[in-house]
Amino acid sequence: MTLIYEQCLRPAIVSLNPIDQSRWPITYSAAMTLYRDQNGQFHFGTLDFPTHLLQPLGLKILELFQTQDKLQDAFFVHELRGTKGISHHDPHNSEQRCAALVGVLHLFDMQLVQPQDWFVDIALEIRQEGHVLQWLTKGHHRLLAFLLPSIPIKEIDAILASRSQYYCDLSAQLEDLGGFRAHPGSRGKPDHVYYINIYTTDKSATYQLHKGIFRHRKPWHLFPANIGRLSQDLERIAEQFRICGDSPTAGGLEGNARLEIRVPLSKAEDALSQMPHSLIQDALVSFKNPLFWYFKYYRMAALYHVVQNLRSAHRAARLQPASLALGALVPYQINALIYRPAEGSAESILLEASCQHVL
Repeated sequence: MTLIYEQCLRPAIVSLNPIDQSRWPITYSAAMTLYRDQNGQFHFGTLDFPTHLLQPLGLKILELFQTQDKLQDAFFVHELRGTKGISHHDPHNSEQRCAALVGVLHLFDMQLVQPQDWFVDIALEIRQEGHVLQWLTKGHHRLLAFLLPSIPIKEIDAILASRSQYYCDLSAQLEDLGGFRAHPGSRGKPDHVYYINIYTTDKSATYQLHKGIFRHRKPWHLFPANIGRLSQDLERIAEQFRICGDSPTAGGLEGNARLEIRVPLSKAEDALSQMPHSLIQDALVSFKNPLFWYFKYYRMAALYHVVQNLRSAHRAARLQPASLALGALVPYQINALIYRPAEGSAESILLEASCQHVL
């Protein structure tokens, strides 16, 4: 399976649809780590692929099979599922936009569809070859102003200040980097925008549908009975980040920037057809693959050594307040490196007690 995935399937997909490079695990072992839970059972999600590229994909895979001695007579089958990711098109091309929408809706009897009752998520995805893209938090205001051009600036400010309409998703606790989710409510009605999701696809390297190695960690994972398993998991997670930085078979794992809005079906064809280059320059920053992933690797490796030191510490030392506080903070740091930082009352109290205070 390693041979099929790394030498045939993934190279065929990337050659035909490079924008999907970041969605497919960088190696077969990375895929197995991603989809296996703590009990060793597999939980597979779905990875969509444009229907119009299925035939070229089949031919490309068979072509690559022929380069492998043990696969020259191989064959395969596939099935079409879902709609997300199958309608890639040039947003500047009106014919392609129309064809993409028709292609998504062809399964429905449109005579029975009431367009005012249907909503569609429209996305714009930006890729830079060999790089991981990240949204800048300072660009959130301008992004909202671009997506909601009909409302005054003070309303944009109100959305950003609202705890029920705006949620900032920091990347690895870096306050300059992060996407966001917004529910503009009545403020979005003039522009027919009902939901906004700004994120990056580098999370595909750690996103799991099950409680696997990338699951949220709790303070009790540092208890004596569990800390050994946690240490092993952190070592594997750090190695996953290292491989994403520079895999010997596929190079580094890219990360695209994605902007999604939910609009009525009647407005779908013209949504996100233009995005000023100046906005992209103000709202995005790019990092070469190794720089981004090695940053995560070194941070996770540092947390691994903290856990190792706690594990080997004398019991009396572990009962000291400073050691207990460190043990409570470590799971927060681990989770914040993989997911968005938690913002509950308990986490806020923990951070306030743990952070350095400068007078």
